[in-house]
Amino acid sequence: MPVGEASPPPADDPLIGMVVSDRYRIMRKIGEGGMGAVYQAEHALIEKRIALKILFQDLTRRPDLVARFLQEAKSASRIGQENVIDISDFGQTADGLVYIAMEFLDGQDLGRLLKTERSMPWLRARPILMQITKALRAAHGHGIIHRDMKPENVYLISREGRADFVKVLDFGIAKVVSADEADGPRLTQTGMIFGTPEYMSPEQAQGHPPDHRLDVYAVGCIMYQMLTGSVPFTADSFMGILTKHLVEAPVPPRQRRPDLAIPGDVEAICMRALEKDREKRWPDMDAFYRALGAAGGVPFEPSNVFVPPTASLKYPVLADANPLPRESKTAISVSPPSGTFDDERPVRSEDLPGGLGVRAKLAIGIGAVLVGAIVFILALRSGNRHPAATESSTLSPPTPAQAQTPAAPSPTAPSTPIRALPAAPARGESPATSPEASAAAATATKPGARAHHHRGDDIKADPLHRRVDLPAAAPTPAELKNPFSAP
Repeated sequence: MPVGEASPPPADDPLIGMVVSDRYRIMRKIGEGGMGAVYQAEHALIEKRIALKILFQDLTRRPDLVARFLQEAKSASRIGQENVIDISDFGQTADGLVYIAMEFLDGQDLGRLLKTERSMPWLRARPILMQITKALRAAHGHGIIHRDMKPENVYLISREGRADFVKVLDFGIAKVVSADEADGPRLTQTGMIFGTPEYMSPEQAQGHPPDHRLDVYAVGCIMYQMLTGSVPFTADSFMGILTKHLVEAPVPPRQRRPDLAIPGDVEAICMRALEKDREKRWPDMDAFYRALGAAGGVPFEPSNVFVPPTASLKYPVLADANPLPRESKTAISVSPPSGTFDDERPVRSEDLPGGLGVRAKLAIGIGAVLVGAIVFILALRSGNRHPAATESSTLSPPTPAQAQTPAAPSPTAPSTPIRALPAAPARGESPATSPEASAAAATATKPGARAHHHRGDDIKADPLHRRVDLPAAAPTPAELKNPFSAP
């Protein structure tokens, strides 16, 4: 039943302008089916456009038909798949009007399209059939068998600027076979025949208990019609068509239409779906869906819409532009063989081969600062060593005996021997001829000794000629820790 197709409403339709359940204002009639009519309506409060399916008034007196009508809303809303029409509300008014509120679809059904175009090329038929099988796969996963699949129940709309987005409609006679419905009221009787004869499976024509494979047969009939422009079997009567479904083999699509260059594997998929014995058909919609996706020389790629051959749905792999190898942290799941898209986040330096990480660089920087601080402190202590020693010495000039006699060792003195500098030469005495000067010069040339340069006649450098004790070698760690402590 069309859900979005415009048709001129009759002037005497009493439902035009009515507000149903104080929410839905009926605008115009857009279609009609076996159990009811479909109207374009508008939500009275939020002004959203919807489709309102209303059961025929004379059928509302039959509780079984009302229950079957409302079963459509319950079944479709339970599936929740994008290719199944969305049901938003259903109910019954005080005056007995039974309705279902669903999304408004602006497009046309597949049956009308096939009447104008007859057949379809495989590149266009493939994504439509894949969407049909996806929708029914989801329905079967919820224990719902459609039982009335035909081109009129496949609606094609445009989404995001692309054509042929599928919406499966009309679950009015759907069979619910889930466990929680096993003890519920039966809406059909054993042996009753439901469906459209051109798309009806042999077991359905015989009134056998249905299962999901009757939908596989119906989609096979739709596929046959899309490829050849006609249904597998035609006859002058309802029973004549059913008889052919039961006993006559369909003509292969390529034999019926050799002018259309139908691929051989596509024909094989269609013929398997049309097997009389349901055990020989595709076992489920998932197997049917995957076979369709890989047929006709087209790589398997899930597609929701028809894309002309000049366009492509494949996205560029941006990671190819980055020559630096790295491990992908995330991936986008797509169907094989497309694989996964590489992670496009910026590369961290620690992930690069041989690179230094942020932590390593920070540690090197802190170490350099600490080393610089230690060097600076040692330089300050080295510069203050002589004034401190000067203040700790005696103010009287040393006698010759004091200059030549070493100081007595202290019990707490360090183990490193302390050597005394010789006294400065007397006025008028040449440094070169002074024994003390010769000893000081010899000491200064030893490795590790500290050099002190004095001008022989420079009294201002040390006017009191005080004694300064220096270590013979490089200071020990203990001396660095407290270099000016008393011996």
